[in-house]
Amino acid sequence: MDSFSKPAVKLTNISKIYGFIQALKNINLVIYPGETIGLVGNNGAGKSTLLKIISLLVKPTSGSINLFDQEVNDDIHLFKREIGVLLSFPFFYEDMTGRENFHFFLQMKKRANNPQKIIHDIIAQYDLKLFIDRPFYELSTGMMKKLDILRTVTPNFPKLLLLDEPFSGLDIENRKFLFNLITRRAVGSTVILCSHDLSSVKSVCSKVIFLEKGKIKKILDPPEYDYLLDHLA
Repeated sequence: MDSFSKPAVKLTNISKIYGFIQALKNINLVIYPGETIGLVGNNGAGKSTLLKIISLLVKPTSGSINLFDQEVNDDIHLFKREIGVLLSFPFFYEDMTGRENFHFFLQMKKRANNPQKIIHDIIAQYDLKLFIDRPFYELSTGMMKKLDILRTVTPNFPKLLLLDEPFSGLDIENRKFLFNLITRRAVGSTVILCSHDLSSVKSVCSKVIFLEKGKIKKILDPPEYDYLLDHLA
């Protein structure tokens, strides 16, 4: 059995309860290496909660998580090293420059032997000279988002990339940058994103999971994407 036939993500009977609210209800899902999966649904459907559970930032109330053909246990840092996560708010420290943030992240994650060279290459490749040494809080929303996206794929594109509302705040040029980043990634890397931007989801995703009230309502292949137009507010 080759590595592509083994799931990158396998969720079994995942539920999540916050107080009296059941955010997710018995989610069963299998995602394979190389897939680009969209999570869609109306507000409160459970998209962000599901993304955070897969990213190991939130523990499920019940159920089991299997990543990269291994069951997730208490030693989650070994799995997190293979995951890139973009949340709806920037991960960077506001008072530090972009360069300082990248260096801190690489050192903290122990993901590079030569962080300064990696940062130098990122600056050159993405033309960041005018922005990289400014405090993060001074940057535009779009540039903040671009630097945060680059953080998730530094120094190498992760085995599993999780993106929460990645198109929000991006202008046309940076949307193209994100599309290229996703579509030209290494073979076998898996991307899961949740977004209200249906046109972008339809353009980049190989499959869409429609969530409703904490449950998987439908799993859609590209020819079925118009279903979403009639079922999303």
